Amino acid sequence: MILLSLFLSCSFFLVVASSFEITDTPPLLDVPTYSLATKNPTTGQSGMNILTYATPVSIRPDRIWSIGLFKGTVTHENFCQTGCGVLQLLAPKHAALVKLLGGTSGRNTDKKVGCQKLSFPWGSAPQSLLTSSTTDLPELLPDCVIYLHLSLVKGCLIDCGSHDMAMCKVETMFGSSAGSGEEPYLNTSLLREMGIITKLGRVAED
Repeated sequence: MILLSLFLSCSFFLVVASSFEITDTPPLLDVPTYSLATKNPTTGQSGMNILTYATPVSIRPDRIWSIGLFKGTVTHENFCQTGCGVLQLLAPKHAALVKLLGGTSGRNTDKKVGCQKLSFPWGSAPQSLLTSSTTDLPELLPDCVIYLHLSLVKGCLIDCGSHDMAMCKVETMFGSSAGSGEEPYLNTSLLREMGIITKLGRVAED
């Protein structure tokens, strides 16, 4: 009886072990899609990208979020110089902007003009929302689900290879006057269904 139990146990572990294999394919996750708005401190010019590496990590005593910044981009440079930006949670109607904001570089593409042509003109945050910590916000997209004004926690920029991870304090949260903060948001699953991004999360080629 003992030998039979040992045999069955060994057989079970062999079956379980044989069901695992090493893979280079990451899980196909569905995550919210954001645009990080930043400002060049020298020129005062605003810039935007597409960002999906963003998550809240703490709520007390401050709200802390972690974001991934792709190195070599205008957004990365602006954020590292100023230590702040506005994380904009996109709505489904912003899907038309993903190829422009995420598939081109602000070094050779005027994203502001491009968004204007797509009927999403950039604008300033309403004066009523400005506080001592939000006096110099970048221009923003219209009608996002919510806007998070982030500031880099001192010393919390971590080199992670292709990206830097920034730990940020949420200074202010605000939404559009027409929204309740519970509107549907744009996500990577929808972008894959629309053929805008690939299964690897990259902007699809035309």
